[in-house]
Amino acid sequence: MTPQSGPDESQTAALLRAVDGLRDEMTAELQELVSIPSVNPKYPGIEYDEHVGFEGQATARLAQLYERAGARVDIFAVESGRENAIGTLGTGDGPSLVYNGHVDVVPEGDPATWTIAPPFSGELRGERMYGRGTADQKSGLVAQAFAGLALHRAGIRLAGSLQLQCVVGEETGDHACGSGAVADRGYLGDAVVVSEPSAPPTPLSIAPIGPGLLWFSVTVTGKKAHSALRGATIHSTRAGEVHGVNAIDKAFLVYQGLRALEQEWAQTQRHPMWANGHFALLPGAIRGGPGTLTVPFSLSDSATIEYAVQYHPDREGSEVQAEIQAAIDRAADADPWLRVNRPVCEWKLDWEPFATDKGADISQQLADSYRSATVGTGFPADVAWTGFYGVCDATVFTRRGIPSVVFGPGDLHNAHTEDEWVDLDEVWLAARTYALLAARWCGIRK
Repeated sequence: MTPQSGPDESQTAALLRAVDGLRDEMTAELQELVSIPSVNPKYPGIEYDEHVGFEGQATARLAQLYERAGARVDIFAVESGRENAIGTLGTGDGPSLVYNGHVDVVPEGDPATWTIAPPFSGELRGERMYGRGTADQKSGLVAQAFAGLALHRAGIRLAGSLQLQCVVGEETGDHACGSGAVADRGYLGDAVVVSEPSAPPTPLSIAPIGPGLLWFSVTVTGKKAHSALRGATIHSTRAGEVHGVNAIDKAFLVYQGLRALEQEWAQTQRHPMWANGHFALLPGAIRGGPGTLTVPFSLSDSATIEYAVQYHPDREGSEVQAEIQAAIDRAADADPWLRVNRPVCEWKLDWEPFATDKGADISQQLADSYRSATVGTGFPADVAWTGFYGVCDATVFTRRGIPSVVFGPGDLHNAHTEDEWVDLDEVWLAARTYALLAARWCGIRK
């Protein structure tokens, strides 16, 4: 959908000046937002009661920015302390646009491993700001909010409507509390831009497509025995399984089967928007031992590997799940113990892919707005198109038939890591782009 009347040259210039004039305040606001430790309270291994409420505090800061922009603000929560905020600008007489971002962050880990600045400091080093959530993705939320403030400061009234959405729960796929709840409340539009960090390959790439994600665990059982029987249990000329079976050994057989599948995917699961080998099976966590003990003085009677699987966007999660199960079954069929004592899978999450055509109106208007925003900035005007490297809430909206793309400051290379950072020049350029896109897409009320 195209707007009936976008900004003229003088309005465009005034809008960009307004963004530029807000740059220092934007940096200060991002620092304040990063200082709020809004760790998702449902993140695995996190005590809910110790962390719930910080998302709501961060949301309240964004809501204040929406109010300053002249937006009509709706704040609500599915779970107390985990508020979402939606600020709506414009008259609604033209095309509608949604800017969406999440305020929750992953745990910071051990602060001692942060070598440049404390996790929630928002410390500045040159043009970089450090802290958990700087890249993923408070900088995108702030840039979108300041795009709304710039529209207000430039005196531009939108003919259509722009929604500024700040949601919770994204880091755990908790759509029922976050973007899904917002959509169910009726906050939808003609197109969506999610402000996740869209690099790599380059800063402020445009990602009109994202992979799917499966999370599952596979558990193998063994037979406990004294560690002195190790030799007797692993050599076919000795007693073998009669005395004991080490579950960790057997889990590695499953690992090898899934590693072979991953290697096959590197050849068969390819997509022009990603580098070859992107779709993969990550054995991200492993635990095992003799009962609840974590000492190596007995053969382990249980071992579990937790996997995160990024799969090709043209595939269904159920199809990928069946392929993974088949690989595990082949590994089990090849081993006498596992043939009888089958590995058990627990499927925990299927986050569907999202896809919007590169030629769609929102994709092309975003690209055009980015090119205009780069003029005189020193940033290259060439648009880099990419597949999004992670998963995000764009899926929530594409499932409802709304074209959605990802575009935001930051790089997934340093998201979820120690010393996470964002380039403040990217935040500023993103705000310029968001402001121009909103004015062009929604149109100007005369």
